[in-house]
Amino acid sequence: MIKLVRIDDRLIHGQVLIGWGEYINPDRFVLCSNEIASNQWEKELYLSSAPSDIKISVFTVDETIENLKKGEFKKEKIILLVESPEILIELLDKGLEFNSVNIGGMHLKKNGLKILPYIYLDKKDINNFKLLSEKNIKLECQELPDSKKYDLMKLLKPYLSDSNKEVENAEV
Repeated sequence: MIKLVRIDDRLIHGQVLIGWGEYINPDRFVLCSNEIASNQWEKELYLSSAPSDIKISVFTVDETIENLKKGEFKKEKIILLVESPEILIELLDKGLEFNSVNIGGMHLKKNGLKILPYIYLDKKDINNFKLLSEKNIKLECQELPDSKKYDLMKLLKPYLSDSNKEVENAEV
């Protein structure tokens, strides 16, 4: 059972393993990334980045869907980690069900708009978050379990147009 879906461009690191790991006490972290799962060296790097008592799986989007939908880990509490909202849209479109997302780290990027000190978004990110919101996915920004929560769509309101699916401000 998925207990937390988190966007974090660093994927597996101290905030996730210790902060969220101690709070949720998951049985497994599932890292969903086509690029990392396809690169054996990078995959091994992530698999070895956690203590030996923590289970980590690194899957492509299709492998994530296959393993979670067939109930491979149905008796386990899972933290699902992705790098971007784009991956979440693909997971939803392929049938994975979740209703909330924790946005924990989308750091400096070229032409990125600073939403919070740990969240910088470009036009594509903002439009993808709008799509997720339209699918009734709750989008909360929160670094750690004891940090303040922010509703991402409220933070994005000045940059969105109700009559247009695209970001109003082309200079994001």
